[in-house]
Amino acid sequence: MELARNLHASGSPAYELDQRMETVAQSLGNPATFFSTPTAIFVSFESVPASTRLIRVYPVDVNLAKYANLYELQREIDEQSLPIAEAWRRLKEIEHKNDDYPTWLNIIAFGLAGSTIAVLVGGNVIAQATAGFIGLIIGIVVSILMHWKFPTHLVNVIAGFVAMMLTGAFHSFFPGGNVTLTVLSALVVLLPGLQLTVSVNELATQNLASGSARIAGAMTTLLTMIFGVVMGHGFISSLVKVPISAPPLTPDLYQSLLTLIPITLAFGILFRARVRDGFWMLLSTVIAFGSLSFARAFMGPLGAVAVAALIVGVSSNLFARWKGLPSAIMLMPGLLLLVPGSLGFFGMSAMLISDDFPGGFRLIVNMMLVTVSIVAGLLLAGVVFPAEPAASTWRMAESPAPLADERTKDNDK
Repeated sequence: MELARNLHASGSPAYELDQRMETVAQSLGNPATFFSTPTAIFVSFESVPASTRLIRVYPVDVNLAKYANLYELQREIDEQSLPIAEAWRRLKEIEHKNDDYPTWLNIIAFGLAGSTIAVLVGGNVIAQATAGFIGLIIGIVVSILMHWKFPTHLVNVIAGFVAMMLTGAFHSFFPGGNVTLTVLSALVVLLPGLQLTVSVNELATQNLASGSARIAGAMTTLLTMIFGVVMGHGFISSLVKVPISAPPLTPDLYQSLLTLIPITLAFGILFRARVRDGFWMLLSTVIAFGSLSFARAFMGPLGAVAVAALIVGVSSNLFARWKGLPSAIMLMPGLLLLVPGSLGFFGMSAMLISDDFPGGFRLIVNMMLVTVSIVAGLLLAGVVFPAEPAASTWRMAESPAPLADERTKDNDK
C-alpha cells in the first residue's frame, strides 16, 4: 500500500499503477486488487475479502527520479524476490530522499522553457526575450505561492494574471511582438497538455473513473489560468494601450533544432529527472521533433502527430526493455513537443478575449483531435512493442492464489 501511494505521488497513471501493484501483491504472496483515481486508491486483499482499504492521495507534479527508483524496486520484488524487510527499507529511503532541484534552478527552468517555446510557436526576437523574462517572474511567483501552500487553482489564476499584465506592459513600451504567443510561452510550464493526453489515454484503456477525473482537472486548470489571463488583459488595457500583435513567424528549422537542448534541460529540471537520464530525455525530444517534421511532409497534421507519437512510444518501450527503467523517462519529454495544450490556450483566449467564438471553438476541437491522435499512436506503440513482456501477466493468470482456491473449495462444500 505504501508503494502504491509513492508511485501515485511520483505521477504514475492509473493504467500502469493498478497493473504493477497487482503484480507486486502477487509476488509477495498476498494477492490484491487495486483501483486508483487522481484522488484515491482503493485496495482489496484476497486474504480479507470482506474489507476494502482506502488510501487518500492528491494530484501532484511528475517526479521522474522517484518514479525510476520505485520502478527499479518493483522489478526487484517481482524478479529477484526481494525480502519484504529489505524492500520496506529501500522504500523508506526513496520516500525520504530529496529529489528536488534548488528553487533558483527551477526558476531559471521556467524562463528557459518560456524563451525556447516562443521559438517553436513562431515568436519573433521580442516575443522570445519577453517570454523568457516573464517566465522567470512566473517561476518566482509560483515558487512563493507554493511555499505558502496556496491552492493550485489559485496559483493558476495569479500566474495567468501576472503573465498577461506584464506582457501587455512590455509590449506597450516595446511594440512589435505577439502578446498571445508571449503569454502562452511564459505559462507553458503550467499548461495541462500532458495531463490532458494522459487522461484520454486512461479513458482509452478503460480506466474510466481516473480518466474522467483527470480530464476534468485538466480543463479546470486551463479555465482558471485563462480566467487570470482575462483579468490581467482587462486590467492592463485600462492602464496602457496594448498594440496590435505581430503575426507569428514560420519557425526556422535549424533554430528549432538548437532549442531542443535547452527545452530538455528545462523540463528535466521541472520533472525532477535524474542527471544520468538526461541523454535519453534529449534523445526522445530529437526523435519526436524529427519524426513529426518528417511525417508532416507526407500527411496531414493529425496523421503526423499520430505517427510521431507511435515512434516516440516504440522508442520509449524499447528503452524500457533494454535499460529496465520506466518508459516515462523517454516518453514524457517526447510528448511535450506533441501535446496540444497551446491549442486549448489559443481557443480559450480567442473566445474570452477576442470574442471569436467560432474560431475558439474550432481550436478547442482541434485540441481534442490532436489528443486523440497522440493516444492512438501510443496505444499502437503498446501493441507493436510493449514496454514490458506479458510474462508477469501470464504468470498471474496461470497461477491462481492459494487463498482463492481454498475459498472455492469451501463454496463447493
